[in-house]
Amino acid sequence: MVRQMTSQDPGLTRAGALSERPRFSLTPAAFWVCTAALTGALLVLRRPDAVLHAQFWAEDGVAWYADAYNLGAIRALLQARDGYLALLPRLVAAASQWLPLLRAPLLFNLIALMIEALPPLFLVSGRMRNIGPLSLRCGLALLYLLVPESSEVHANITNSQWHLDVLACLVLIAPAPRSRWGRVFDVAVLALCALSTPTGALLLAVALVRTAGPLLFRRWTYARPSRSETRWSWVQTSVLAACTLVQELTLLTLGATRLKSSLGASADKFARILAGQIVLPVFLGRNRLYDFSHDPGTITLMALLITIVTGLILLYALLRGSVELRCFILLAGLVLLAALTFPNVQPVVHQWDPFLFPGGALRYWYIPKLALMATLVWLLGSQRPVTVRVLAGVLTCVMAFALVTHWAYRPFEDFHFESYAAAFKELPSGAIGQFPLNPAGIWTMKLVKK
Repeated sequence: MVRQMTSQDPGLTRAGALSERPRFSLTPAAFWVCTAALTGALLVLRRPDAVLHAQFWAEDGVAWYADAYNLGAIRALLQARDGYLALLPRLVAAASQWLPLLRAPLLFNLIALMIEALPPLFLVSGRMRNIGPLSLRCGLALLYLLVPESSEVHANITNSQWHLDVLACLVLIAPAPRSRWGRVFDVAVLALCALSTPTGALLLAVALVRTAGPLLFRRWTYARPSRSETRWSWVQTSVLAACTLVQELTLLTLGATRLKSSLGASADKFARILAGQIVLPVFLGRNRLYDFSHDPGTITLMALLITIVTGLILLYALLRGSVELRCFILLAGLVLLAALTFPNVQPVVHQWDPFLFPGGALRYWYIPKLALMATLVWLLGSQRPVTVRVLAGVLTCVMAFALVTHWAYRPFEDFHFESYAAAFKELPSGAIGQFPLNPAGIWTMKLVKK
């Protein structure tokens, strides 16, 4: 996502890529073992109860597991949810049917954590050598693991789609793989992402920019892509387009009926959403927009100022940044636009109103926050003016403090899933078992005993 201009040739050989880390005494195998172990530890320690006291979260139980159990794993596999296919959670739910009910939540959470670990691991791999040296990529990977106020997308299969989106974007902006397994990985990630989320069309826009941009605008890239790079980019775009077409046809034919309500959009609401839900959590750890003043006019003025400054920073990055950074900012912008234009409908008069509350709809702001953090790192580059680097350095220190102090998440309310699973085991065939799930007071999973 961020590129430091060095003398490194994007076409480095495998040996050359490994030479990026001469300061490490570790072998490549040991390096990957340590990196994977550290990544896993950081993810698990962020909310240990996801592994130590595993429970279903929201749709993980209500939709994916319940459908697989009640309808049968095969029949549920291609069932649409809210009008779109969700292949990844359906596959996980199908696999969980081989386990006792008590162990199913742990399988869901472990797979979700594995998917969450893939983007930072991909960042430190040689596939992302085009954005900078290993030290820079490790820093970006660490930021990914510390994104503030993102508990909604942590350790659950339902919102693993956002991590899949990031991974798919990284695959699109990475150099072409040199191995057959690398090509299989790329195709699998793009297909799974497009068939599991409704954001395939957004990624397709990024793919088209990445593929056609260097050919149409010379200044968009620092080196003319090779013929093999261009050919593989078109292969990726074709795979993504085909799977996105399937998803879009599903949305058109099975799309859920939308409630008759308006967005309630306005400039001041947009400013408060962007400032409060995206910008302030990056630097303060959470949305503290309403802590500064009780006067609505003052709050709106502050939000507008923060929004304008953030917009100028992102515009500067779009004009001067690398094609990789531009593509990621494009994805973040499209995600934000889609979230505000087609929100997950709630029974309220104005759909933007729930977005104004601190901690509301955290999943929608996850990728925009990542783009802002990546842009801030890019501003630290030696090619930027001294004044810009100094200001970016100050903001980076503020951000680092916020990330560290707000890193851990509060554990979920313990509903003692094991006791409900034991009681369900004793029910007669045809009886209905009900399981309260997190978020507390909202979700209840119903299973018909076989």
